Amino acid sequence: MKENVPDTRESPVREMVKELKEFGVNAYGYDPLLSREEIEKFGIRALDNLDVKMDGVILAVAHEEFKKMELDEIKKFMNDKPVLIDVRAMFDEAAAKGKEFYYRGL
Repeated sequence: MKENVPDTRESPVREMVKELKEFGVNAYGYDPLLSREEIEKFGIRALDNLDVKMDGVILAVAHEEFKKMELDEIKKFMNDKPVLIDVRAMFDEAAAKGKEFYYRGL
């Protein structure tokens, strides 16, 4: 998906969701530019906000709203051993690891 636009035509998220489901992962999605229905077309449950507790987060799109987030903000909705997969390399690996994230950038 392209950043800052609601265009999902070339999004790699569908393939990511397919892979995650093969491993029994319950996937949820949040995108401030998409409707609940558009998010659920990816085969995941849509979240209305980020007031949740998750084991891991995959940042797949570099929307401005996400770029403004600090690692401490993301950690607030993560469980004890937070996993952050940063597809768009929005965060510094050393900084993420310093905040005790298991971090992988692509």
